[in-house]
Amino acid sequence: MLEITILGTGATRPTMRRFTTSLVVRHEGEVYLFDCGEGTQVRLAQSGFSLMRMNKIFITHFHGDHILGLPGILFSMAKNERRKPVEIYGPVGIDRIVNGLISLNFGRVPFEVKVHEVHPGQSISGETSNQRGTGYRIDTFKTRHTKESIGYIFREQGYSNVDKEKMAREGIKSNPKFADLKNGKEVEINGRVFKPSEWLVEMPGASVAYTGDTMKATSVIDAVKGVDILIHESTFNEGDRAKFDWGHSSARDAAEVAKEAGVGRLFLIHFSHRYRSMKPLLDEARRVFENSYIAEDLDLLTLKKGSFDLGRVKPHEATD
Repeated sequence: MLEITILGTGATRPTMRRFTTSLVVRHEGEVYLFDCGEGTQVRLAQSGFSLMRMNKIFITHFHGDHILGLPGILFSMAKNERRKPVEIYGPVGIDRIVNGLISLNFGRVPFEVKVHEVHPGQSISGETSNQRGTGYRIDTFKTRHTKESIGYIFREQGYSNVDKEKMAREGIKSNPKFADLKNGKEVEINGRVFKPSEWLVEMPGASVAYTGDTMKATSVIDAVKGVDILIHESTFNEGDRAKFDWGHSSARDAAEVAKEAGVGRLFLIHFSHRYRSMKPLLDEARRVFENSYIAEDLDLLTLKKGSFDLGRVKPHEATD
């Protein structure tokens, strides 16, 4: 299961209504932060996330509204006497940026900061616990923005399950021994041998993609095909296209990406503060892709393969 907490949904700067765009993916108790602009630390506290449990941070690009929260987070970790390493991932140049931000604030931290330059198409894999089926993979893809930029796809590890359609066709009822079958062992039931290679099918895990800032791009469409949730920037509506810099998307652009990629749900994010009402952007997107939503600060998206729930975080203080 994936839990996606939307920390901020605005562009450029934090306001009372919308903080800068960032989000957390929680998987098997571990938390992964994507982008970190001004105010991110406040939203993390309101959402109940402890900085001491945050081990991996992913940056899409180096504009201030996506990175200026990093020094404060690292400083707070240091003040709380953190000793465990923190890993920060980002496009080429991330090492220079992170070291510069650290030196501006305090020169050094009492824990290791491991910085990883990521190239589009690269994947980061890991396990969130020692239990079977808790693995994940984070794929990266090229986006189209004014600076070097990348997007991320968090993919939950798939799993093996008994082929229920085949069972139904052959009139076979469920049996406790199928637990061993799922673990790759042959089992015998009523004199019949069941082999994993013949009775198991691979089930995909849940997946969520986050673009960061981007124009509509073929590289994005190709990368996010079939994901359960696409979180795509939508800085403006189509009528205001001429007023915005190159490198951003309209609500219609995002919806076209979602439709062409065949995603499950689209969440629009990274809104210009000129918009008081989000209804025009939502209407624009839904004319192209019906399963579109407006992301709001402190939205909580709970995603299992085959099921989805949209809720809200009840703001409270975290205890580090």
